[in-house]
Amino acid sequence: MPGTIATSFTFELLIHAANLLYLFAFMVRDILWLRILTVIAAAFLIPYFLFRPEPLMTPTYWNLVFTGLNLFWIARLPLERRPVTLSEEEQRLCELVFRTMTPREMIKLLKLATWEEVAAGACFVERGTPLDRLMVIASGKACVEVDGRNVAELQPGQFIGSISYVTEEAAPDNIVALEPTRTVSWPKPKLEAFMRKNPDLHSALKTTLAIDLARWLHATWARGAKESGLA
Repeated sequence: MPGTIATSFTFELLIHAANLLYLFAFMVRDILWLRILTVIAAAFLIPYFLFRPEPLMTPTYWNLVFTGLNLFWIARLPLERRPVTLSEEEQRLCELVFRTMTPREMIKLLKLATWEEVAAGACFVERGTPLDRLMVIASGKACVEVDGRNVAELQPGQFIGSISYVTEEAAPDNIVALEPTRTVSWPKPKLEAFMRKNPDLHSALKTTLAIDLARWLHATWARGAKESGLA
């Protein structure tokens, strides 16, 4: 009888300890600590189910599954939280264009990108051709050319093909490099597939494109007003 009472008391301690740990787990804000405390709580709870006079195997198995899942994320979360370092060129691009994105989001986006060098005088976007990529000028300078005339200059940080990316229309004008220019581009199908899997990053990119479009519209209005003598 005393042994039975002691065993029963031990089981009671196990379940109380497990529930207290679950209580603390639900109080913390950090998801990593929540998972750690949940695993420790399960370490108390599993013996409570397993070493009873009549073992309860179903809750034991489920707690083992939950523990395995939490251990996976406990191992992965610190890796995802490691500080990321952008190169000087990547950092400059982030400051020029992607200020709404975190460095980690920027790294994900740049993994899909292609960096290209364009020689001075080269036409790297031809009028009427479908644009199957979204481009941005990282360094150098280019111009929008219409009938051989330079109608607008494109500076580092400006997108090329942002409107075509949304409307799927062909390039309306030629884009010519005025000096050695470095561009970054993202193939449209690959970018769209990636964005579908990363809605937060997609939202950040749409915000960036909206800002760029607003700047383009303002510059177009200012240029038209100047040419017509209104400004």
